[in-house]
Amino acid sequence: MNKIFPFYLIALLVVSCNSNNTASTGNSEKNSADASSSTDKNSISFKVNGDEVKTSGWNISLFRWSNQPAVWMNITSDMHKEKRTINVNLNGAKPGTYSFDDKGVIMEKSHGSYHPDFTETLNAYSFVSGSFVITDVDTVHHVLNGTFSGTVKNTKGETLNITDGKIVNGALKPGIISL
Repeated sequence: MNKIFPFYLIALLVVSCNSNNTASTGNSEKNSADASSSTDKNSISFKVNGDEVKTSGWNISLFRWSNQPAVWMNITSDMHKEKRTINVNLNGAKPGTYSFDDKGVIMEKSHGSYHPDFTETLNAYSFVSGSFVITDVDTVHHVLNGTFSGTVKNTKGETLNITDGKIVNGALKPGIISL
């Protein structure tokens, strides 16, 4: 985990900050008719060891690693609205379940992190188990819905439980970013 952490931070910054280099996908995978009926817009909520966090999406975008044809998805909560943030990179962008574990290769398997305070970059927890379920992706209306939960662990071996995670009408950026 320590050897891939610097690469992970760099990938996060590139994906999160590079919203101008996009190309239109031109397709839609909409599986849930009631996704747009909710009054919540771009809402992300979850619990950390039972303590509720309510925030919004800062970056929800599709990207492609330069050496892979598959499209991935990055979801980062708004660290400017709430200092407790999550960041995940899912190895797909369609409705389905994406599992986290501590044995994956960063450019092959879904992975993510939790920061109790985003300004303290060295105080990061990596997802070592759990999953992210994309329930709805609409690339025409740029909306994402899903749920997530898992266990996160820091370099000291301390763990936290992320539960009841939800994204409601997340603002999906148009296009695909190439890394």
